[in-house]
Amino acid sequence: MAFKVSGCLRLGIYPITIKILLVMVQNIPIFRKIHNIVPLLMRILGTYVFLLGVVSIIFGRRVLESLSFFQIHAGGTASIFIGIFMILIGNGLKAKTRLSFYLAVFLILTSLFSIFVRMRRFGFIYYDIIGISANILMLSLLLNYRKEYIFPSRLNVPIEGKLALVAISLSVVYGVTGTLFIGSQFNPPVHDVYTAVYYTFMVLTTIGFGDILPVTNTARLFTVSVAVLGIASFLGAITTFVGPVLQQRINRVVNVMESMEFSGLADHSIVCGYTPLCSEFMKSLKSKIPMVIMVRDLEVATALKNEGYIVYREHADNIEALQKVGLKKARSVYICSQDDGYNLLIALTINKFKKQERLKCKITVIVNSSKNADKFEEFCDEIIDVSRVLNDYMFKNDFKQEAPGGI
Repeated sequence: MAFKVSGCLRLGIYPITIKILLVMVQNIPIFRKIHNIVPLLMRILGTYVFLLGVVSIIFGRRVLESLSFFQIHAGGTASIFIGIFMILIGNGLKAKTRLSFYLAVFLILTSLFSIFVRMRRFGFIYYDIIGISANILMLSLLLNYRKEYIFPSRLNVPIEGKLALVAISLSVVYGVTGTLFIGSQFNPPVHDVYTAVYYTFMVLTTIGFGDILPVTNTARLFTVSVAVLGIASFLGAITTFVGPVLQQRINRVVNVMESMEFSGLADHSIVCGYTPLCSEFMKSLKSKIPMVIMVRDLEVATALKNEGYIVYREHADNIEALQKVGLKKARSVYICSQDDGYNLLIALTINKFKKQERLKCKITVIVNSSKNADKFEEFCDEIIDVSRVLNDYMFKNDFKQEAPGGI
């Protein structure tokens, strides 16, 4: 009787319910504004799926003893983890990130698969019409408002970090799968997922309490391979994630030392950016008055430091950085990067601050293209047009060479 009721639901009520929900989502006007509460709905769905998994784990075998190992874990244990991730993904949906959209769709599809696995070959008890309908409704909402999720992820994980996480995940999958496959070759034997996960992490992290031992050569070689993968992947992950943190701390210390060095500067010159055309000028300027060069490129900054210049690695259009290098006490500012657009931005920043603080420093800019020279007239005291200077120099030389012949 239960099977007939379940079959009736499969063939009749379920398709009609889903069609009604889809029509509601797409056609009712109120649903057009519901995307603002999608994150809340995802958390509610995640809570429901989580509780569904807990109930399946606790009561599954008691209600139906014929429930298979795959069904109890794929339908119960998996639902617990899916529910947790659904709750967590709500923050990403609130920020409307593209990555959270794809993860949410994947979790919903996985949740549906978990429900179908759990209810397979069973009657009305395991036919979760509420869970299926809720998942389909949530999926419809996400797909209907997919254009809202356009922002990049706020997780700034470098490619090395992503590879490290993938390596750890693959190592865990390899360890758990292999442990279950040769479970009888351990003492005591390993036949469940929980023990396999426990043993895998004990080996990957090289803790190894010794309560589970490989007793055959195959099991020993497998354990060695898992340990090697664990050492490599975890060390790689530590290097990837801890390295940038240490680098930031080192940079802070360097910035403090540089700030102490800049604090004694007065009546000096500031050079914003660098171009090889100014190298001889900078050597001459360095021999006469103190000078600070602001460049962002690490290689250029290192080369200039090796030549004895005082260098500050920061963007020259950052007014806080300009104040650190003593803009208020500077005699002159030279803007000479190879990008006229960037030079204009620096000129605007310095000129605005100069007017606010009523500074007397002279602003000189080196323009790389003649067509951009007029754009600097309102912001700079002196404009040096490189192409025009070169043209005048070559014209004068040609004229001097032709003049004697003409006479």
